[in-house]
Amino acid sequence: SAKLGEGATGTVVVSKSQDRAVFVVSGMAPPPEGKTYQLWFDDGGKMRSAGLMQPGRSEQTVLMSGAVGGASGMGITVEPASGSQQPTSAPVALMPLPA
Repeated sequence: SAKLGEGATGTVVVSKSQDRAVFVVSGMAPPPEGKTYQLWFDDGGKMRSAGLMQPGRSEQTVLMSGAVGGASGMGITVEPASGSQQPTSAPVALMPLPA
């Protein structure tokens, strides 16, 4: 698990057999008004959207969208409420995926 600032912690759980990942977070501060947290897979430095977190919930478990594939890590950014094609802000967090 990783510290996400301001007391938040996050853990990524990967199922190799299903090629899927789940992100579990607690203590997450709400995003700014009109914004959301977006999850990303890190494919060798290229970020691929893995879905949006539910706004306003400090604790949640999110099934990340899409296959893990060759991703080495994941990131979280603050994006417009509908999400973005590519990250538009500096990452709130970057974490390696468990080997």
